[in-house]
Amino acid sequence: MIRVTISPAGAEAREIVINPDRFLPSRQLIRQQLNSGKLGEVGLIRVHRWEPARGQAPQNSELAEPSVSSAQSPIPPILNSAVPDPGPRLPVSLLRDLDVVLWLIGQSPDAVYAVEQTDSNSGNPRGHFLQVHLGFPSGAMALLDFADRLPAGEGYQSLSVIGSAGTAYADDHQNMQLIFRGGRPQALLAEESGRRHAALVQETVEALQAGGDVSAHVADWQSVLKVAEAVRQSIESNKSIGTRSGKVDESLRDSNSSHGVTRLLCSQFRCAVLSAVKHDYVARGLATHPRFKLVVVADDPQIPDWAHERNQQFADAHQIPYVRDVERALREFDVQVAIVSPEAERHVDLSIRAAALGKHIVQDKPLTTRRSEADRLVEAIERSGVKFLMWNRNFIPAVLHAREQIAAGVIGQPYAVHLDFYFAKDAGPPKGSRMPGYPPLDWQAALIAAHVDGSDGGIGHDPMGELAIEGIYPLGYLRFLAGGEVRRVFARSASHFHQLNADNGVEDLASVTLEMDSGLIASLAIGRIGAASHPSGGEIKLHVLGSEGALVVSEARPEVGVYYRQQPAKEFRQRRVAGDNDFLLAENFANAIDMDGDTILDVRASRAIYATVEAALESCRTGKSVEVK
Repeated sequence: MIRVTISPAGAEAREIVINPDRFLPSRQLIRQQLNSGKLGEVGLIRVHRWEPARGQAPQNSELAEPSVSSAQSPIPPILNSAVPDPGPRLPVSLLRDLDVVLWLIGQSPDAVYAVEQTDSNSGNPRGHFLQVHLGFPSGAMALLDFADRLPAGEGYQSLSVIGSAGTAYADDHQNMQLIFRGGRPQALLAEESGRRHAALVQETVEALQAGGDVSAHVADWQSVLKVAEAVRQSIESNKSIGTRSGKVDESLRDSNSSHGVTRLLCSQFRCAVLSAVKHDYVARGLATHPRFKLVVVADDPQIPDWAHERNQQFADAHQIPYVRDVERALREFDVQVAIVSPEAERHVDLSIRAAALGKHIVQDKPLTTRRSEADRLVEAIERSGVKFLMWNRNFIPAVLHAREQIAAGVIGQPYAVHLDFYFAKDAGPPKGSRMPGYPPLDWQAALIAAHVDGSDGGIGHDPMGELAIEGIYPLGYLRFLAGGEVRRVFARSASHFHQLNADNGVEDLASVTLEMDSGLIASLAIGRIGAASHPSGGEIKLHVLGSEGALVVSEARPEVGVYYRQQPAKEFRQRRVAGDNDFLLAENFANAIDMDGDTILDVRASRAIYATVEAALESCRTGKSVEVK
């Protein structure tokens, strides 16, 4: 818990307590599902929290802890005042869990029963086990257990919320990566705390300091202490302790934590969205950072009506103008950044035109569909001196965690990286589902229609397979984790799943061997394998072999399982949490502009990935290994 003294202007200073656990992404997601009614009424909450005995040095100290990076920042200094234990028996960790339970249920319990088992042999006053059983006026119940008897090392947390219409599970067990260093595999927890967690806590404090109502925070803490006192009484008396029935606190039930604190910024980059016909998530992602402001959407007047419609819809949604003249928009709206996401064939053209006017560029994938265009873009960017960022996934928590472990030398020197990148998405009717003699499916028409469910990643005139459309992501991981350049590739591909791909002669499944100039060997298996193949978007994994060990990393973790009645078939059952990828890409881009540094995936790196994909596709056609040029 965090104790903060709030001193509003002209008012008496008050001390409040804030529970940082409420701001964990998994807890925020579960709260949102409850607020939306998808889980129904809470019936049961179960919490496990197991910690090592205090005062012990961590075992396996040679294993690196994740370092503080751009993805993980400590709680700001203003928040570093920890709340002491309110009594000799209840640890702060248990108070945090009690607070989360009351927050999720929105009531105070009317029955409390608790039992304790003390570790009298250890001589450690904290070496004990506590179990707390709560009953609520609504009929809801909760079971919480706390132990600090684990051997030295990491602990374990689990939160399950069982509702009348669905359930949610946030469990360390499903958020473990594997590390191999001899003997049995060791589990490495995919942390969900980080920059966003700290930022949300800080924003709440700032909002209260600015004059926000602190009464709810005071009342929440009083409720927790009241339950804690009932827990102590129950332990001492071996009886159930009744408390006065608490009505549902509607402010708890229907409101989320403060997210919207206005920040005064030294500088803000004004952004022009140069076409939003393909992936508008690039513009939306950049706008998650307070230093980037969308001010105009622009495109060329001669584009087709469907493209104008999408641009207008995006502009209307963000309440900014749509200008059918790219150069005029770039000049007249005082923009510093161009966000480029048209059809794939137009990527380079719009980026070069923006660079010529001195605008920094964030571009959607793929880089281009032609080598000559890739070379022309590199020359234009370097001549103009602007910064270029290819949108990517390198700041996903699991990828960052893997990089930290590798950089810390946990597995020694990597000598092989294996990438599985399977998207569980459909691309129209399955292969073989249409009768012989039917006209082939039109690529662009099919991709225009696929915009509704977000499956239009390859929209353009020229058909593109999965290597061209999605290859940048896993190949970006390879550069990020291993460094160096790909020297030679051998690849195979097939139109294995979808009639659209088969009709247009492009792959939906591919395998690639990659030989690096450093001597490292890598492999990539990639495919759009159909929605029925996975309940939550696809299997994406990294396998890294090193001289001293190995890593097995699931890209989706940390995650929360959410299941409820009448859940839409296409809604993911496993929800990713703690993902700051968009914000961190924007932060990286802002830092590159401010400090005249490199972006995480600049134009030359993007050109190298394009060349790797190009060589892989040539290998698929010729059946031979191909040098990357």
